[in-house]
Amino acid sequence: MNQNTISPIKLLSVIFTGLLAVSGSALLIRLCQAPSLSIAFYRILIASTILLFMNAGSNRRVWLDLHAHEWRIGLLSGFFLAVHFAAWVSSLKFTTVTNSIVLVSTAPFFVALGNWIFFSRRPALMLAGGLALAFIGSLLMTQQQNVSLHPDSLTGDMLALFGAIAAAGYMLCGRILRERLNTLTYVTLAYSFSAVFLLIFAVVLSAPLSGFSSRTWLLFLLIALFPQLIGHTAFNWTLKYLSAPVVATILLGEPVLAGLLAFFFLHEIPGPAQISGAVLILTGVIIAIWSEAQQDTPQPRTDDDISRVSAQ
Repeated sequence: MNQNTISPIKLLSVIFTGLLAVSGSALLIRLCQAPSLSIAFYRILIASTILLFMNAGSNRRVWLDLHAHEWRIGLLSGFFLAVHFAAWVSSLKFTTVTNSIVLVSTAPFFVALGNWIFFSRRPALMLAGGLALAFIGSLLMTQQQNVSLHPDSLTGDMLALFGAIAAAGYMLCGRILRERLNTLTYVTLAYSFSAVFLLIFAVVLSAPLSGFSSRTWLLFLLIALFPQLIGHTAFNWTLKYLSAPVVATILLGEPVLAGLLAFFFLHEIPGPAQISGAVLILTGVIIAIWSEAQQDTPQPRTDDDISRVSAQ
């Protein structure tokens, strides 16, 4: 914990609220009677609209100071976020909540790979071990024993992994922009571009954007408010008091809570392969995060680093 002080009870309350909010995302999506792209679009559209209103006040000056490369990276970040939600939300239609959540949680490993490729930051030996362990766990996760309930589970698993790769691209862009932009500005920029891309995806693929029941519209609103705004905002807030590795480790509780919610509300019972794979993946993620925590603080990125990613 850093030098800022806060009541432990308040800190734990915010952490639990944020974790519960993001863990309910998969359950709300499964209950939503709408195509995947429609859900993803309205999740981001509602969230970005609220953030745009929040930016209408004292934060307006920041937008005038954005450089061209920041707009480009923001556009790329929004694209990755749109692909992430399109793929991950779609995966929930084919595979179990537990599989989808755990597999999409492999994003930190693809972040490490992206750091190696784009920023020449070779992963440490411990990190490589965590990657290998999580990969084995991912293979186990795809071995569904009750295939009759999820005949297209492999499709859903692959979509969740693709969503993890896209999430890694979103995080890498965010690591560049967050060096100068505050959280509100960056999130608004990324969400707004993401909403535009999701709208394009929906139109091209003929996903319906109207004609939904009142219950579905309510679920759209709940998905945008709780997992997207409350959940993610809560963990952004905790970064003032806890280190990023600690916050990332706490977020690993999402698959556990999501699996419990799926068990109680959707009656999804994980098999031995799922449980074993989930344990290996979570262990691998923890090892990777611990490895990052043991390393020295990385040097600030240079303009060459930013230009390199901007040109991708």
